[in-house]
Amino acid sequence: MYDAVKSQNRRTAERNALIQKWGVSAVEKAERDAASGSAGSSNPKLVVPPRRVVRNYGVFRPDPTVDTGKALADALGDTPEEKALIKQIYSSTKAAYEKEAAVRGWKNNIAAGLTFFTVAAMTVYHNADMPSEEAVNTYYKVVNAALDEMPELAAAAEKDKQGLNNTLVGFGGLLITGYADGKQNNDAATLEAYKTLAGMLIKMVLKTDPENLQIENGLIVM
Repeated sequence: MYDAVKSQNRRTAERNALIQKWGVSAVEKAERDAASGSAGSSNPKLVVPPRRVVRNYGVFRPDPTVDTGKALADALGDTPEEKALIKQIYSSTKAAYEKEAAVRGWKNNIAAGLTFFTVAAMTVYHNADMPSEEAVNTYYKVVNAALDEMPELAAAAEKDKQGLNNTLVGFGGLLITGYADGKQNNDAATLEAYKTLAGMLIKMVLKTDPENLQIENGLIVM
């Protein structure tokens, strides 16, 4: 996943550099020409690949029978109290997440869950401020494009996509909740414990060293 996102991040940066140099209209025209196989009217100095086809492989149809809160509680909790707390954290996090996803136009898309998880895990791991809204929106687009490079995802079951997305949201919620508690109580041990957990989850989900993900000047940098 990290390699796919990194590749898309590079393409986005290259396209943004071309836009900065030639302007968005010129770049979009060159992309249309490239897609049609005709570059006769394009700027000969402006060579671009065709604009990518948006497939939205990460989009899924939600199934109300999927109970990720219970699944997380059973997997992570040892006592009834722990299970109840995990379910409560998941439920409140999921409600806030769904509200924000609806506003952003990100509903029912694994790209949104991955974005939420990545931002939460990076923030906790680095004990840093949240990246800017622009950075988060850009990262979502990059992740969505990266998922479209995985044709096997198109054949994945709807419940599997939903379960993965919900689990990512749950992981993010648990990290943020523990991190916020450590910050509020100025508890260095708690902050260190959640940094370790964030690092483990980054390695598990994104398959990369957490040090490879940075927040610089409000931007997500790989």
